Amino acid sequence: MAQLNKIDVLAGLFVILLGVLSIVESLNFSLGTTRNMGPGYFPFYIGVLMIVIGIGIVLEGRKPARYAMNFGQLPSIRGLLMILAGVISFALLIERVGLLPATAVAVFLGSMADETTPMLQKILLTIAVPLVSVLIFKIGLGMSADILRWRP
Repeated sequence: MAQLNKIDVLAGLFVILLGVLSIVESLNFSLGTTRNMGPGYFPFYIGVLMIVIGIGIVLEGRKPARYAMNFGQLPSIRGLLMILAGVISFALLIERVGLLPATAVAVFLGSMADETTPMLQKILLTIAVPLVSVLIFKIGLGMSADILRWRP
């Protein structure tokens, strides 16, 4: 019998639960078709994807743990704070300065969570992600999102 890694199994079950809830809630809306998506289309398929990922996490949890949890040593709080700063900065900046700068600031702050990534890679990521976002939303989807705007 395979040994269970309880944390992975519980995390996988939680992801499956969120997927099921997403599907159930999406059924309150019209799903539409692939060509004419309704408001429930995206949440429905995100729920399906979450269930698949959750099953993968549960199956991975059947293998023995490759890491040991040491409760005597507290993890660095830097990662949590930098990711939180990235999310908050995006929320505060998106309407004021637009998509491009808000995304750049959020990505840079989020990349600072990892101390092992070289600074050049962080800078390249900070440039690439906002540009890809603009390509997707403005050009690919034809949305009228403001790329740059300044509202003091």
